[in-house]
Amino acid sequence: MTEQQAEDLARAYAIEGPALELGTVVIDTEPFPSAAVRMPLSMLNRHGLVAGATGTGKTKTLQLMAEQMSAAGIPVFLADIKGDVSGVAAPGEPSDRVAKRAEQTATVWVPTGYPAEFLALGGLGTGIPVRATMTSFGPVLLSKVLGLNDTQESSLGLVFHFAD
Repeated sequence: MTEQQAEDLARAYAIEGPALELGTVVIDTEPFPSAAVRMPLSMLNRHGLVAGATGTGKTKTLQLMAEQMSAAGIPVFLADIKGDVSGVAAPGEPSDRVAKRAEQTATVWVPTGYPAEFLALGGLGTGIPVRATMTSFGPVLLSKVLGLNDTQESSLGLVFHFAD
């Protein structure tokens, strides 16, 4: 990507008013901070997709969005089976890596904790107990809760297919 293309993107994402700060354009592995990628809060009632290969930052992107929505007073429900974003409840730890990234992207980073309530399906684990039917769980979520292996999960999927 050329600097001209980055400037074109910066103009395209120049948004007035409250918005989520999603990041900056990157040119040849170098962030281009003047080309901020922003999403107006008024657009959040639409469908979206965060996709990418393993390790590309999908979970961090969703966490960043959830944190900013919470800070803007927008209620957030985030289903997090693996617990990857449960850390939003506590302020982050400053580090050299975080400071360098904030400097590269011209972002002011302040460690912040956000309000969080944790739910426990079926009353198992820590959190507010949530009662649910087997059908509402579905085979995938039920497999995760029960800690099933791939073969067991596949068999449970067949049970749901024929019994549901």
